[in-house]
Amino acid sequence: QYQGYATTDGNCPGLATRNRHTQRVAAQADAVADLGGGSCSFEEEARPPFAKRVAAMPRVVVQHHKFLVMVCINVANLVCHSVYSVLAAFFPQEAKAKGMSEDAVGIIFASFAAVIFVCSPLAGRFMSKYGKVWVYILGLVIVSLSTICFSVASMLPAGAPFAAWCFVMRLLQGVGSAMEETAAYAIIADIDVERVSLYLGICEISTGLGYMVGPPLGGSLFAMGGFAAPFLLLGMALLPAAALIYYKVPLDVHRLGKEEARTDVPMSTLLRNPQVMVIALASMLANSDYAFLEPTLGNHLQRVGLASDPERIGMLFSVSSITYTLSCPVIGVLANRERFGPRPMIVTGLLMQLLGFMLIGPSPLLRLKSLQMGQMVTSLVLFGVGESMSMTPVMDDMMHSCGDSADACVNSLSSLMAASFSLGQMMGPLTGSALTSRFSFPWACTVMALVLLIHTSLIMLAEVWNPRRLTKEGGKYMELTPLNPPDAESAAAD
Repeated sequence: QYQGYATTDGNCPGLATRNRHTQRVAAQADAVADLGGGSCSFEEEARPPFAKRVAAMPRVVVQHHKFLVMVCINVANLVCHSVYSVLAAFFPQEAKAKGMSEDAVGIIFASFAAVIFVCSPLAGRFMSKYGKVWVYILGLVIVSLSTICFSVASMLPAGAPFAAWCFVMRLLQGVGSAMEETAAYAIIADIDVERVSLYLGICEISTGLGYMVGPPLGGSLFAMGGFAAPFLLLGMALLPAAALIYYKVPLDVHRLGKEEARTDVPMSTLLRNPQVMVIALASMLANSDYAFLEPTLGNHLQRVGLASDPERIGMLFSVSSITYTLSCPVIGVLANRERFGPRPMIVTGLLMQLLGFMLIGPSPLLRLKSLQMGQMVTSLVLFGVGESMSMTPVMDDMMHSCGDSADACVNSLSSLMAASFSLGQMMGPLTGSALTSRFSFPWACTVMALVLLIHTSLIMLAEVWNPRRLTKEGGKYMELTPLNPPDAESAAAD
């Protein structure tokens, strides 16, 4: 059905003679030609293969709707992270009233990040087969429906029925979030290859806001409308973003053929690249620091006398969250390759987190007599800024490590990035609780600082042992993929 797209005599066949799918593809190809200043009256042998033209369409359409795509991704990102954090305000009390043990409640909370870690690689495979936007929309729909269905739990009998329903819905929320988050990273990479860190920094604003807004929003909605209100509102809030993406970025354009699916670099190849792996582990460690403090910092603050009630503890926790949210877009600009670059930002961020762990204990190695409020706030600011520095440029750095194969690695890199973040989110509380219970909070923080120091050294050793191919010309980084003069063929290839 795709033969005869362009005739050899230079005339364009009428769109009325094509079926609906061919019309969409042809219209997008003509738009690419128009962007390059060409027309549709050129030789068939001068056009790129049909599969290659279709493969280029997602990037063209995503770039055309850049503002809309960024708005939808940020709204969905805020809601999805609010879905993760909204349970903290009311669910533990309600679950205990329904007969759930503390261990079972902990499993409900931890299962979200665990499912994202397991399902992120599968989401990458789905993107290679069906396209990024298709996976993104499906993930939003799954999160939306499972969140709405979560509201039914309060109507179920106490005990096993309530616990089983909550567990299944939480697993589905994790599956949908894995698809949404993984595809979002890949779509952002398509928006502007040269400014990946900037756009990821903007999206991290909605991530931080989601974590901050979730608990107070959940508490307020629970007080006004009961158990179901938070889930119904958040579940329905995702549907408009999915609908906008569906209607503005046609799904048919994003169905990838078998030819392109074979060109995607699998994650197993990335795992053998030391430059990629050291940064993936760095993102995992960076995301685990705040999670490390969640089960441990409150008791430490009460013990040293800096905070005696939940409100003051919550205010101190918010210092790190607010600092992270505000610094992410700034870090996205500074991490641009023509400025400081992603790798120096990541290393500096890890060192700032290391210093934060040494001060917040404080570490016995520093031999400080006591912990003052100014020192505590400084430590939390270092955590917030350091985490933004070591997480925002991760995608850009890993794409740089892939060199000319960066485009073919985007799907697998997005999966690896989402899996690393969720692993840190899952390991942080476990590590913090285990180390603090066996030693003390100051020594637990000292161990975390030592781990960060060792990994920072490994990043530097990887640069010496297996250096990345230099891609600078005249003091500036070259593009990850070559940009040719704006004619129809090169625009379609990009």
